[in-house]
Amino acid sequence: MKQIVLSLVLIACLSPLCLADRPNIIFVFSDDHARHAISAYGSKVNQTPHLDRLAREGARFENAFVTNSICTPSRATLLTGQYSHKNGVPVFNRFDGSRDHMANRLQSAGYHTGMIGKWHLGSDPTGFDRWIVLPGQGAYWDPVFLVDGHKMTIKGHCTEITTDLGIEFIKTRPADKPFFLMLHHKAPHRAWEPDLRNKEKFKDAVIPEPETLWDSYETRPAALPSNQQTIARDLSRRDLKLTPPEGLKGPDLNKWYSEVPMELEVEGKVLRDEDLVRWKYQRYMQDYLACVQGVDDSIGRVMAYLDESGLSENTIVIYTSDNGNV
Repeated sequence: MKQIVLSLVLIACLSPLCLADRPNIIFVFSDDHARHAISAYGSKVNQTPHLDRLAREGARFENAFVTNSICTPSRATLLTGQYSHKNGVPVFNRFDGSRDHMANRLQSAGYHTGMIGKWHLGSDPTGFDRWIVLPGQGAYWDPVFLVDGHKMTIKGHCTEITTDLGIEFIKTRPADKPFFLMLHHKAPHRAWEPDLRNKEKFKDAVIPEPETLWDSYETRPAALPSNQQTIARDLSRRDLKLTPPEGLKGPDLNKWYSEVPMELEVEGKVLRDEDLVRWKYQRYMQDYLACVQGVDDSIGRVMAYLDESGLSENTIVIYTSDNGNV
């Protein structure tokens, strides 16, 4: 599965003087961001000016692949540089924080280290001087965060809050140390709940349909036709943001949300078959791209703060995602 990797390297010195002045590092990690939803990679459906800046001023990786594309094991491979059978997290296992990993190495080398956002490794982060992470997948709205020893709820949208906390980490860092920040977004993971500004921006957008919208996968390996991520048969009522019947509660409400609609009335017209699939695709893409736009806005805010504070000249910014969400 292809992966997006963008990096902006604003320091490239080889002299002993520059080696002594170690660069700051910001590693931004999103969840399920397709490379074809970035304009620098030729997107036909959205524009991502801040991610494009990373590609334009830094390096764009054209042939990068994930080691393990699932949420939890992808993070373990990222931290350790090991394949899943080596790092102990082949699926949704608990990560052993006593293992050697890159945050420990950078912390030992004198970096002030931070982890903010989606962690999803089942254990408390180690090797970080400061960490504020989402429990499990976390929530898009008014998310609960885990901080060493307690929980706290922060009102607002998760992407914006994660960005706020990341900038706060940079502002409050020790001035006499370089810093390493892992800034991990929940977005654009399912169930694709964008901030209100970007939701409004995309609510009437008409997204071009890809040829693969009608792909049956009949000639592909068995895993593809049996996948549970299709537009036609797997988007639930919750995914599509449908309003439940009045008075529906408890198990009945949960069942209603989890059901895959095979027929819908939209603006007085009953949709089924191809018309329904087309409508589902538009609803999904409107929310998905709005979530992506929120991540791009976050990159813009972080980069603006680095510029304003004079940190751009000595900070490496890397952006990637746990998988390409093909």
